[in-house]
Amino acid sequence: MRKYYIFIIRTEFYKIYKNNSLVLYKTLENLYKLNNNNFGYGFSIYNQLCLTFNTEVLNNYFLRKFANYKHNKHYIQKEQTILEINKSCIVVLTKYNVPKSLKYLLYYNKYLFVCDFDNKDYFWLQNQYDLNIN
Repeated sequence: MRKYYIFIIRTEFYKIYKNNSLVLYKTLENLYKLNNNNFGYGFSIYNQLCLTFNTEVLNNYFLRKFANYKHNKHYIQKEQTILEINKSCIVVLTKYNVPKSLKYLLYYNKYLFVCDFDNKDYFWLQNQYDLNIN
């Protein structure tokens, strides 16, 4: 089972990190591992790098697309994938390396960075699909 965290990266940081994504991954990994005593620092770094998700828009979209919904969680049965849509990130639990349903997120924002902190894996979502989104 894979557990991905998807973040919207601000445009100016996308331009900096698009060809050096290891540094971005390490920064987000440090935020992920940050203890509660440094919450203010982590929040500040997050707000500099990332944008928040409009949970209402995304929940409505995935509800219409896949219909299985409960408390910000969408179950995509044919892929055995769960999307949990939060303001700070989207958490994805899946059996697949890159579920096809994630491509729909690129219509929402093209600067999505995906991290699997358990497996030390990361990638730009737009590099996984051929959608003519630049």
